This record gives sequence, C-alpha cells and structure tokens, in this order.
Amino acid sequence: MNLNEWREKNRQNFGSDYEILFTETVLPLVPELSLDMISVQYPFQDTDKRQRYCDFVIHENDDVRIAIEIDGYDKKGTGVGMSHADFVDWQRRQAALTSQGWYVLRFANRDVRDEPKRCAEHISLLLKRSRSTSQHKALTTEEKARLDVLAKAQNNIIEHLNKDTSVMKYTIASFTTVILALVMVIVWQSRGGSFGQSQATMQSPAIQPQPVMLSAAHNVKIPINIPEGATCDNPVGWQQAGQHIGQTVAVVGPLMKVTNRENIRGNPTWIDIGALYPNTQRLVLVIWGEQKSEFPMMMLGQLEGRSVCIIGQIKSYKGTPQIELRTASQLKVLQ
Repeated sequence: MNLNEWREKNRQNFGSDYEILFTETVLPLVPELSLDMISVQYPFQDTDKRQRYCDFVIHENDDVRIAIEIDGYDKKGTGVGMSHADFVDWQRRQAALTSQGWYVLRFANRDVRDEPKRCAEHISLLLKRSRSTSQHKALTTEEKARLDVLAKAQNNIIEHLNKDTSVMKYTIASFTTVILALVMVIVWQSRGGSFGQSQATMQSPAIQPQPVMLSAAHNVKIPINIPEGATCDNPVGWQQAGQHIGQTVAVVGPLMKVTNRENIRGNPTWIDIGALYPNTQRLVLVIWGEQKSEFPMMMLGQLEGRSVCIIGQIKSYKGTPQIELRTASQLKVLQ
C-alpha cells in the first residue's frame, strides 16, 4: 500500500487539514516507516472510562508504541486559546496515553506546516530508540544528544504557548473592561447625565435573531421552501437533530469547526455544529464547492465559535445527522 492509497483509506478519519498535511509533508520524510503500522484516530479510554481518540499512533510491538497529536493553539475558535478546563483535560489526556505505555509526541500546527523535517526527525529518532530497545541495540552518543535537544525544544514550545494563553486572556479582559466603561459613559450622557431611571425603563427589549447576508453579492436573499413551524423563532437544539431525520427543520447550536477538503471530489466543506468529530451526536453541515461563494464568511472561518441557526432537511450519514447548505438564506448568525 502506497501513501496515496493509505491516505484515501483513512480520509474519513482525519480531523483537520493539518492532520492531512502531516501525512503529506512529515510521514514521507520518516525512513523505514510502515504505513500498515499507523492508525488514525486511535481509540482509547482514560482512567474515568471516557472514550478518547489519538490523532495517530505507530504500533509495531510492545516496545514501539508512539502516539502523535497534531495541536492547534485555538482548537475551539474562541480567539483566546485554552481555558483552564481545556488545559486540565489536555493534561489528563496526556497522562492517560502515557500510563498506557504510549510515548506521546505533540506537534504544533505551525511546525507541521513550516518545519516538517524537524517533526520527521523527532519520529525517526524515537522510532530508532524504541526499536533499539526491542532489538537490544543502543543509539549512538550523537543520536541521543540530538533527541534530547529536540525534546527540550518541544517542551519550550508548549511552555511558551501556555504563557501566551495567559497573556492574551489578561489583555482581552482589560480591553473589555475599558469598552464597558465607555459604553456606560455614552449611556449616561444620552440620558441627560442621570442614572435615576427605573429598572423597568433600563431593561432592553429581547433581541431577536437577525439574518446575516452571507451571499457573495450581499444583497440577494434567495428564498427556500420552509414548512410552517420550521423557523429560527422555534428551532430545535442540535442535540435533537438526530430525532428529525428526513424532516426540514430549524436547528440551533454553536459552530465548532470548519474543515475544507479541496483534495476530495466535489471540494466539500464540512462544519461541525454542537460538538466535534468523532462525536456522532453532532450536526454536520456540508457545503459543496459550487456553493462556497454563497458563504464567504464561513470559508474564512469567521463564524467559528458563533451560535447559528440552520434550516434544511436533515439526513443521516453513517449515523450522524447532516444538512446540505445550498443558499445563504438557510443560515442565520444569532446576535
């Protein structure tokens, strides 16, 4: 099996474009690596019996057990990196893999893109060390020294990312405080310099979801046939999407991730709503290449992290509810 055949066999399992890039730029640089020994989205359970998945594992025997994770700084598209809960979950995931006998390598998306040789060298040296244990052969002094240097560099990158997360969160919090103060001053001036209004007067009317024009022209709203009752005024939650297979309904939920797959026939874009792959309860939106011009904000990733309402017929694909988006009028971004 060559690399292209192996990639095609596993294409449904890749969770991001960087994982695909890893198979294209890094794996070919690792000598004497058998593709038959590599698993994609390898399932394992942590100590709480929670089902987890590892991006890639190389498993040749009990001595060669290498787990590889491809990490992005801002997986959820919040703009602030990892939260404290995300960091704890990240550490527990790492501990679970390590305690089960896996040597864990983590590569930043940026290194996969810009430093594929560095990533391949990590894997190559670790493979040689693991195989030497199995075959009772030792690394040379130079190889040991180089492996130590690479390991130290990787730890420094992880520490730097954690510091960047803290600094960015503090900056955003400070900026938000300033904006709120300015808004209060503007409101105070517009009310004649008095905050003596009653609470009932100060309350704002409920904000209704407004449609956002996402078409390329930004001035054409293409109507679609929507059965009575299937509107964003009375939507179902994304968790209930699987209960409406075959029906045209409005579904609301957070837009978690946008994945473009230009190397697949039809040039599809997949959008996870409510949860991330491989959670089968998530709602998946599909935009084919010929419809992408209708959704420019989606293609730029500007809607990740926003709550959206989607109107369309729900189908089931391999047990996961799915809606195909054809026109911009099927999608509303909630204020």
